Amino acid sequence: MKFPWIENYAGIWLDNEGRKLVITTQDDENATVDLLIHGIPMIRPWCGNAPAEGLSARYNPVEGPDLDVELGKPGFSLNLNYEFDGPITLGGVESLSVGISCYPSDTEAKQFTKLFGKLGRYRRVNT
Repeated sequence: MKFPWIENYAGIWLDNEGRKLVITTQDDENATVDLLIHGIPMIRPWCGNAPAEGLSARYNPVEGPDLDVELGKPGFSLNLNYEFDGPITLGGVESLSVGISCYPSDTEAKQFTKLFGKLGRYRRVNT
């Protein structure tokens, strides 16, 4: 049986600012994501202050290897890209590079991107 690429995303990931992504795969193309800040679900002001938990995420192999996390506003998403740095035999490091996507004309969404902190890398946490 072939290992589905989306399984690379499953697990717990931390950034350097206390943010945590908890990714649970549902099938070969879908997952759910919780975005926590210091252990508490991030509040989404663009969604009536709904917590960022159970967010729908989609992996579409035709469009590329990234995982798109819907943030609850059309065209506004978190893009995750799995990366593995270094040889496996030398204990290479798994990470996610993170970016935000929004419509160029959506000035409101652009204001909210600061809530995500410095968009850099998340590292896998072994549990």
